[in-house]
Amino acid sequence: MSQAKRLVIIGCAGLGGPAAMMAKKLNPALDVTLIREEESFLTRCAVPYIAVGDATLEASVKDDAMFHSVGTKLVNVKAVGIDRKAKTVTTADGNVYPYDKLVLATGGMATVPKIQGVDLEGVFTVRTGRDAVNIHEWLEKRKIENVVVLGAGAIGMEMATLISGKGVKVTVVEMLNHVLPLSFDPDMSQEIERYLTEKGIDLRLKQTVTGIAGEGEVAAVELSSGENIDAGMLILAGGIRPRQELAEACELEIGNLGVKVNKYLQTSDPDIYAGGDLIQYENLVTGKPTLGQIRPNAVIGGRVIAKNVLGYKVEFPRLLNSFATKLFDLSVASVGITESAAQEEGIEVQVARKEARSKHVMIEGGKPYTIKLIFDKNTKKIIGGQIVSYSEVSVRYIDVVALAIRCGLTALELATFRCAGHPELSPEPSAEPIALAAEDVFVASPK
Repeated sequence: MSQAKRLVIIGCAGLGGPAAMMAKKLNPALDVTLIREEESFLTRCAVPYIAVGDATLEASVKDDAMFHSVGTKLVNVKAVGIDRKAKTVTTADGNVYPYDKLVLATGGMATVPKIQGVDLEGVFTVRTGRDAVNIHEWLEKRKIENVVVLGAGAIGMEMATLISGKGVKVTVVEMLNHVLPLSFDPDMSQEIERYLTEKGIDLRLKQTVTGIAGEGEVAAVELSSGENIDAGMLILAGGIRPRQELAEACELEIGNLGVKVNKYLQTSDPDIYAGGDLIQYENLVTGKPTLGQIRPNAVIGGRVIAKNVLGYKVEFPRLLNSFATKLFDLSVASVGITESAAQEEGIEVQVARKEARSKHVMIEGGKPYTIKLIFDKNTKKIIGGQIVSYSEVSVRYIDVVALAIRCGLTALELATFRCAGHPELSPEPSAEPIALAAEDVFVASPK
């Protein structure tokens, strides 16, 4: 096992916190120092809910007692330098912390487009607890009636629906052809878009924001179409970029999308580990570099790093990016590669879609959902799945699809898939949509 006695972790969010806790759980005698800029351990997925008042910052912050109780040292000062030769970290107050192993959990930061007027008051990013509090205060104190959200990814759509639910008119601007464009194919996103439009969300697809007007604060947003939209607030939800400045300064190897790591989440320096939003991952289906900027990737990464710091050889699985969100009463989820992305990669696919209900037909209250499965035409292995569901329960089938992809299951194997069935808890066994979708692919190409 590893002889490491001193572990320093820079950053305390989805990766750093779990890494610290797991390391102390496995080796209580390990000297662990957690250096963080933020004053608390915030669950970032709570940010949109804090922003609209559906959750509080206080309730979303992890209690530091969890670290103190196991003897982890907390340093609430920004790390400003890493000396790989001396194996030390320097903080902004001039203190120096030696390490045997170092974990970079610096995460990412919201991207801010270079648009005229982006520095006006009323323009917000969605990343930190402070962002959430600022958005909430602006909405409440100004009694905002019109909000524009730039970006129709997961965070953008969550913000749009949550704000709309408070009686505010919301316009979503997205440069691509449909909402949630990296997670869903057009045939699935069309159903999402119909629903959102019915709920009052104004979708402006294939457009961008070209300017922001106002005297001191936002008053209107100009679109690439030339149209001006009244807005008392603009929310920037166009993506996250890795905070890799420390890694660059100490000359770790950087890829096109983030810090490079091996299958054990070691950087080009074997004594320095990294994960979460900071790194570029390897896609399980394509083998190509990809981003994995969702909390589950960071949490599991933190636990894997903690084990490997202590001498275990645990591989971090190649990425599938399982994703789920709720938009009003519509639950949506995806995993793996979309049909569109597969075609761009030159992968021939077979696709099956099935409609289902959350309960047996004789039970009242069953809700509809649609599942789409994507298979590699040559290997017959499942490589992607998407669900659009009016049932919160049914959307969790995406985890079954994720495990099937990870295990390399084929259409024939999935055709014998059996769920635990009950009239009030599942579709009828004869109408199990995963098995039926796989059956369609098998029948279309049985050999």
